[in-house]
Amino acid sequence: MTREVDLVSYLPPFMRDYKELTETLEAENPEFHLVWNAVDGILKNRFISTADEYGISMFEKMLGIYPTEEERLESRRARVQNRWFNLTPYTIRVLCVKLAELLGGNHLFTIRPDFEEHYGLELTMYFLDEIRTEEAKHLLEGVVPQNIVTTLVYESAHEASIYQGAVMGEADIVEIRQRRV
Repeated sequence: MTREVDLVSYLPPFMRDYKELTETLEAENPEFHLVWNAVDGILKNRFISTADEYGISMFEKMLGIYPTEEERLESRRARVQNRWFNLTPYTIRVLCVKLAELLGGNHLFTIRPDFEEHYGLELTMYFLDEIRTEEAKHLLEGVVPQNIVTTLVYESAHEASIYQGAVMGEADIVEIRQRRV
């Protein structure tokens, strides 16, 4: 939304003939361009979805979030949005929607509620990203009531080799006795 600044265009046509005035206004154009960029940055930093590094750091400061050094802006933005927009009342459907937004899709987790026998909730996550895992834990702490037992299961989608086989052991039994003299 950066605006192109041309101060000379604001002059009436008869004043554009004065070279001193037009040169002065041309020299001030870069300064107004900087002001417009600053105003645009302030406007963008008011919203989580368009905030830059500085804007997200201000939201994190308000929410008490401490990002890691290697964390990208998009993951920081997702964490801030997760904590900023907490809607109540919570249902399984709302929890699924919030987890899908946080984790990046419905295919990355499974929820199995068991409210008849054990009064519990099992969340299986299919990735090993520490930042998203911690954020999912934080979401569950805030959403799931304290009387529901929450179980987290981590399953990796990495390629792995599976080996089958058997182990057979063989041992000789040696009996040692003391001789009587």
